[in-house]
Amino acid sequence: MCKRSIANLNGFSWCKAGLALTIAFGTVTVLAGCKASEAKSTGFTNSKDMHPDPMLPFQEVWRKPGVDFQSYNKIYIADVNTEYMLRQTDWQNGERQAQIESDAKKLGVFTKQSIEDAFRNDPKHHFQVVSAPTTQPATLQLEMALTEVVPSKVLLNALGYAPFGIGMGLTAVRMVAHDQSSVAYEARLRDVSTGEIVAMAADREVEQFAPISVRGLTWYSHAETIIDQWSEQFVRVLNRAPDEAVKASDTITLKPW
Repeated sequence: MCKRSIANLNGFSWCKAGLALTIAFGTVTVLAGCKASEAKSTGFTNSKDMHPDPMLPFQEVWRKPGVDFQSYNKIYIADVNTEYMLRQTDWQNGERQAQIESDAKKLGVFTKQSIEDAFRNDPKHHFQVVSAPTTQPATLQLEMALTEVVPSKVLLNALGYAPFGIGMGLTAVRMVAHDQSSVAYEARLRDVSTGEIVAMAADREVEQFAPISVRGLTWYSHAETIIDQWSEQFVRVLNRAPDEAVKASDTITLKPW
């Protein structure tokens, strides 16, 4: 039994608050270890041909048999499709309903830039980023659609900074209710000289759990973090040796930003 503290916080004893913190932290720790569920296919890729691959970090993939991706040395990142994302009814219930189309466009531009930067900053410099559509040989074209984006609940997340476990408890409630920021994509990789699709991928990620985080205090910080992680994974996947595994993103982070 814990002794009641003299100082109380909003009617809760320090003892009870500490207990709430312990329970909440245990709850979110268990939940944070869970991988995101798959998003419903939109038809941007052919889901019938796709399947999980334990060597790759994405939920569903397909690669044309016999294709040597090491034979390509240039890549063009097409403008990111956000039309599927705008069709989601969940967006209509969001906290930024009037800004939906503007937000979607900005997030599409961010995604394209993130992928380009990841390839340009790759120490191996295997792929030259082409800035305009081309039919040059040995060139891949990455066509990507953001199919789901759930923004952070900024006002609720701000309450997460309340002391003594109240904020942690809110985090636990959000995770139990699946009230988390998430992003999903579908992507096609095309050989520009033949016009043939040589690979497809799809993935959905929810925000990483962090004991202390400022990401949730802006609408799309969680989404942008996930997109940046995908960009780095694209580079590693295309650079990898045939027997090399590329791990998925961690579900828990200690970084507050």
